[in-house]
Amino acid sequence: MNFKVRAAKLGDASAVARLSRELGYPAEVKVVRERLRAVLGRDDQRVVVAVQRRGSLCGWLQAHTSVAVESGPRVEIVGLVVSQAMRRRGVGRCLVAVAETWAREISAETVVVRSNAKRVESHAFYPALGYLPLKTQVVYRKRVDV
Repeated sequence: MNFKVRAAKLGDASAVARLSRELGYPAEVKVVRERLRAVLGRDDQRVVVAVQRRGSLCGWLQAHTSVAVESGPRVEIVGLVVSQAMRRRGVGRCLVAVAETWAREISAETVVVRSNAKRVESHAFYPALGYLPLKTQVVYRKRVDV
């Protein structure tokens, strides 16, 4: 492997932002740093990064755990980005494996991941890892004043 996986740190904010922008998610470094600050160290969150030998980040994953009344405890992958240059080299597979290991450690019954319909590559990636499509849904969002 030309990379290693480790827990994310606040100092990774710039690279996490860069990778997020690569997938079209607007991400200012300052905002990403504050979001990392909010989740790092929490027991219900995992954020890990893949680092190439030369030190640059080539991927990241965020997962959290929750208990749904209808389906029980689960780990949900809420973010996964691998740089275009490092795709199909096992980075995504290793990052997902971290979420799966964590799920086993905390006795979560499932690992769930949602993928935007336009992310065509992910619709081959996840089934190749044994994930089965469960449903098609519409996601609604409403901003609230804070």
